[in-house]
Amino acid sequence: MDISRKTDYALRILSILVEQEGGLLSVRTAAEQVDVPYSFARSIQHGLVQAGIIESLRGVHGGMRLKVDPVDITIRQIVEAVQGPLIVNDCTAPGGTCARMTDCCYHAIWSGAQALLRNYLDSVTLDDVVNHRRNPAVDPVFVDRDAFPSYAECSCSECR
Repeated sequence: MDISRKTDYALRILSILVEQEGGLLSVRTAAEQVDVPYSFARSIQHGLVQAGIIESLRGVHGGMRLKVDPVDITIRQIVEAVQGPLIVNDCTAPGGTCARMTDCCYHAIWSGAQALLRNYLDSVTLDDVVNHRRNPAVDPVFVDRDAFPSYAECSCSECR
């Protein structure tokens, strides 16, 4: 799992929008503030509009602004809107398969890592990060070794 440069820039642009509290931000200004080429910022804007996270207003006094409340959107939702589902390994993708899946002792590890990553990124909202409201927390289920089978699906006989 790799957080792409595009996702990093999208998060930075969204941070600016949160700080502006409903104000409009031109793509050009956003590009300059996050030090990204204008065309790349336009691409990010387009993706965030398609995901329903921001809205874009045309015209001389146009720009972009948040369409969602930053309290209601998690970091995972933003990451997945920009770069797709969080997948740790091909075998953990929806419908993912692997020829060794039935006897691979690592499949459960990748599934567990994916569940942990999703849970961690779901534990914090855009508002939490931008306004330093709290530190991300991980569900206590990940501390309990006996709970492992509940979040790490595995089809191999060793895990059952």
